[in-house]
Amino acid sequence: MTEWKEAFWLAKFELKHSLKQLPLLALGFLLVFLLITSISPHYFEQATMGLDFFFTLTFSGFLSQLARPKDFQLQKFRSIRYAAPFLTALNKLAMKQEVIVKYRFITYFVLLLLSNGLLLILLYPTFQSFMTLHAYIAFAFIWFCFGIYIGCVTPAFEVGSNLGWNIFYGCFIGFGLFLLYLFVFYKWYKNGLITWTIDMASNYPFISMIISLIFSIIGWNFWMKIMRNRMRKTDYL
Repeated sequence: MTEWKEAFWLAKFELKHSLKQLPLLALGFLLVFLLITSISPHYFEQATMGLDFFFTLTFSGFLSQLARPKDFQLQKFRSIRYAAPFLTALNKLAMKQEVIVKYRFITYFVLLLLSNGLLLILLYPTFQSFMTLHAYIAFAFIWFCFGIYIGCVTPAFEVGSNLGWNIFYGCFIGFGLFLLYLFVFYKWYKNGLITWTIDMASNYPFISMIISLIFSIIGWNFWMKIMRNRMRKTDYL
C-alpha cells in the first residue's frame, strides 16, 4: 500500500508540471479531431489506409505524450541509449523500482483517459450515422483499450532503450504487421480496420469489450514486467 501511495505522489508531481503543456495538448487535440471528422465521411464510402493508420497512431497514446514536459519524455541518455531524465533521476535515489514502475503507468493511464477518452466522446456525432449508441460505446471501449495494451510500450521503454536495436526491431516487426494488416483488412475483409471494429462493436459488443479488457489487463502487466526488467539491466550511474 505504501508503494502505491508513493507512486500516486510522484504521479501528482508529474501531472502538476504537465499543466504547462495544456496549450500544446489542446492544439494537437483540435487538429486530430478536425482531421478525423473531415476524413471519416469519405472513409465510409471507400475505406483507405490513411485513416486506419491515423486512428492507430492517435489512439496508441500519441496525444497523451503531448501533455508531458520534456524532462519526463525519452531523450538521449548515453551514446545511442535513450531514457527519460526524470526516470533516470529517480533510479539514482533510494526509491524502490516498483514505485517508479507504478508511478509511470499511473500517469500514462490518467493522461490517456483525459486525451483519448475525451476524443472518443466528442467523436460520437461523426459515427452515430453508422452505429447505435450502445455499439459506439463498445467501439470507443475497443479503441481506448488499444491505447493500453499497445500504448503502454511507451513507459516500458522510457527507463532505458538502445536506439539502434529499437529501430531494427521496429522496422522488422512493423513490416510484418503491415503485411498482416494488408492481408487481413484489404485482401480478406476488404473494408479497413476501422470498419471492422465498427462491425465487431455493432454485432458483438459485449464479446468485443470483454476481449479488449482481457488484452488490456495482459498488456498492462506485460509492459510493466518489461519496464522492471529494463530498469534492472540499465546502469544509471
